[in-house]
Amino acid sequence: MARTRAKLGWLDSADARHRQRRPVYEIVIFRELGLYPRGTYVLPDSLFHADDEVVFSVVRGVPWDIFDPELPFTELRSLSPGHLRLVSALMLCEVRNGSRLIFYPEIESRPLLDARRLQLDSPSVLAEIRDLVMGRCREQLAIERVRRHFRPPERPYDLWTHSEFAIHRLPEFFEALNPVDYVVYRGMHALMKADMLSRHPEFREEATTACYVALDASFSAVQEHLVQSGIVNPSARDAAQWVHRHFNEPFGLPAPGADERYFGEMYEQRIMTLHPKSRHGAVPVAPLMYEDYMFMRRDLREFFAYLLTGRHGEDFQRDVDVHLGKRRPYER
Repeated sequence: MARTRAKLGWLDSADARHRQRRPVYEIVIFRELGLYPRGTYVLPDSLFHADDEVVFSVVRGVPWDIFDPELPFTELRSLSPGHLRLVSALMLCEVRNGSRLIFYPEIESRPLLDARRLQLDSPSVLAEIRDLVMGRCREQLAIERVRRHFRPPERPYDLWTHSEFAIHRLPEFFEALNPVDYVVYRGMHALMKADMLSRHPEFREEATTACYVALDASFSAVQEHLVQSGIVNPSARDAAQWVHRHFNEPFGLPAPGADERYFGEMYEQRIMTLHPKSRHGAVPVAPLMYEDYMFMRRDLREFFAYLLTGRHGEDFQRDVDVHLGKRRPYER
């Protein structure tokens, strides 16, 4: 006789400590401040679900300190390796000049499921997990606000239809993010945090600063790519030429000049933003525009997508064809 699986429940703190060195199913609930792809997306040991009432992800894995005990100590809470991999893969599915995905995870409470193995592509398993998550949200609403572990959704979510994105590339990006590349993961995490900050107008300076972290990560990733291609000690100019060769030259744009560097046009403002006093003088405010965040957020996502997979999406070739007059702007 087939064995019936026990009803799902939460793993209590004592059991969680006992299993801390084993992979567990961790739930992350996302706040309504984000912009999410509607639907359910299942990948190996990972699931993301978004509907009007709740958005959450489920990942079977371990936290950073168990994944790599040699990492430096930090008191900051963040996404686990598995959740960051899932969120990054979804972000990379954006298309050029298209809609933007914003992931706003609630990281103060990340409950664990009491389960060894789950068939995440099963509709009944998804329904059971969703019921548990909704129950946790209702429990939090009954708790005094100052004692809540996370904020339950206070309004319907903003969701995009999956047709707005290159969702068919999700498995490709998910696979490309394994094994973990610390530089790429740090860059994608910085882009996610920049998006979170951008939802609050008073923190748009900090959103741009987070993009500077992603910018530095992308520069290191490009340098590593150039080293693998045979360039010894690649410079910022070599990186600028890489950008031109893979992103600008197909559009017929001129090659970078002898003095042009990787994102060189942003160098001075980045120095003045991060250093109140520098060789450029003392500044009481950061010399930024909101477009700085938007441009970096757009370009760096595309750079990471190309670096991880070694190819452009169909959206890139479509834009090239439109630019060269080979295709009409609204022609598929």
